[in-house]
Amino acid sequence: MSHNAALSRTLSLLLLLAGTACSQAGGTAAPASPSPLPSPTAMPSPTTAPTPTISTEEARVEALLADMTTEQKVGQLFVVYFTDPHFSPDLAEMITQYHVGGIIIFGRNVTTLQDLAELINEAQSAAVTTEPEIPLFVATDQEGWPILRLWEGATVFPSSMAVGATDSVLDAQLMAGVMAAELEAVGINMNLAPVLDVNTNPANPIIGIRSLSSSPELVSRLGTAMIEAYQAQGIIATAKHFPGHGDTSLDSHLSLPTISHDLARMEAVELVPFEAAISAGVDCIMTAHISAPSLDPVPYRPATLSPPVLQGLLREQMGFEGLIATDSLGMRALTDQYDVPSAASLAFQAGADLLMFGDDPGHDPSEQRAAYQRVLGLVEQGTVPMSRLDDSVRGILLLKARRGILDWQPVVVDRIVEQVGTAQHLAAAQQVALDSITLVKDEDGLLPLDPQFSTLVVYPQGGRGLAEAMQRHGSSIRVLEVSQRPSTAEVEQVVVQAQGADVVVLGTSNVQRFAEQARLVESLHGHHPLITVALDSPYDLLSYPQVSTYLVTYGRAPVSLEALAEVLFGLQAPRGRLPVELPPQR
Repeated sequence: MSHNAALSRTLSLLLLLAGTACSQAGGTAAPASPSPLPSPTAMPSPTTAPTPTISTEEARVEALLADMTTEQKVGQLFVVYFTDPHFSPDLAEMITQYHVGGIIIFGRNVTTLQDLAELINEAQSAAVTTEPEIPLFVATDQEGWPILRLWEGATVFPSSMAVGATDSVLDAQLMAGVMAAELEAVGINMNLAPVLDVNTNPANPIIGIRSLSSSPELVSRLGTAMIEAYQAQGIIATAKHFPGHGDTSLDSHLSLPTISHDLARMEAVELVPFEAAISAGVDCIMTAHISAPSLDPVPYRPATLSPPVLQGLLREQMGFEGLIATDSLGMRALTDQYDVPSAASLAFQAGADLLMFGDDPGHDPSEQRAAYQRVLGLVEQGTVPMSRLDDSVRGILLLKARRGILDWQPVVVDRIVEQVGTAQHLAAAQQVALDSITLVKDEDGLLPLDPQFSTLVVYPQGGRGLAEAMQRHGSSIRVLEVSQRPSTAEVEQVVVQAQGADVVVLGTSNVQRFAEQARLVESLHGHHPLITVALDSPYDLLSYPQVSTYLVTYGRAPVSLEALAEVLFGLQAPRGRLPVELPPQR
């Protein structure tokens, strides 16, 4: 067994053991021991009613809830963004005056990991020293390439679809376990992952390689493995985007997509991974800003604002008892129809527990205050019963109790360097990357490359890492960068440069969006030995099916590009399998 394979299995075993320990310690309720049968001579009195039992966590939560004001309860619904990389007066006001339940970390909030941990410590300190003294959810999107908030100093893993290409539960657990450890090390307790969307639409502009697969079964199997690994380590997992964003051709950040499938199709595809997540005990499910006419008869009503979707389908039919979180309430799929306060109030009325606010263009954190006042008014006027508010806050507090958040302790900032971006964690990311590189076809037998070959490496903007990885292994590598939409002059330059090369390695990126790259492929195919590499979407092949050698990396994470170079030069065998369906090729 190789060192990396052994590491993968060892870390995975440790994750499983950690999950067992967490379960025994109360992170997940252990099954109750069966009650002994009563003695025939000591049957209970007919007048004796069973006494309801309440756990220590539940008792603690009920005591907290009983002492909270309406304003404090409403605040717990809000998970807010902020614009500074430090603990600012605006953020302090949201915590101390609006009693928010959580904050979200975006890229602009991160300078160094140490500074981020200091910021989080200050935010949590403000929360626990202000009535009702309840620590915060600290959430972020750490999905894997390209949706990451921790970059410099952290371990950068390949994309979710790369994990799908490994077809390995162990790799899924390994990736989630390491990311959970690094999030915990800086004070983040909630990951807005994994993505459980089944990406069946090659033209999907927003999900793509963020999805594990186009197979509901594979998304379910690997997605639940990631959920279990996160939660075993005390990190809240958030399955998204319910009821499924995988078969859309629009980006909900920009407009309202529609899923037109009937209920039978959605039950067979889109809903399958969420059913699996619920069975696995996922803590939280995030809504999608999509319209689903088969689920809600109101035209163009986003699922986030839909009582039939959130209460009827997710709660009543699917039996989900965890927290329902919205996707960002500033996305245009909502704000083209509603202002932010209206979207927040409608989402709460529809059944959402956590009202999430993202760093969306054209919006300002002050809208969060207006949204708070709108929701507070609904409760004070009796439009929303206090019992409804209590149900959400009770669920929020219970999750904070079960994941140890109510017993918050500050992060030891000086220890971050020992816990994040370690050699062991990097080896884990390399393992996943090596298991994911997929050779779809090599009809002309161009692989492996001879390191002595004169090789021209052509890549679109943003693909410099491909050239650097190739140069580490080949002795005669020339590189040429072109635009995402290469001009006629750029295509002609590539053709000229290719004349003196033994082989051309051409990287492409999302060719369905940048069709000019297909013209570059056409100019080289049949004239030069050509190896094409999809650096992002595996669907690039649909735009140039005539090529004879085609590989996929599922993203440009540095470990993925290094793994690709090792495969190209024969140092590693390609072990990945396409996790999405492509139409038959010639």
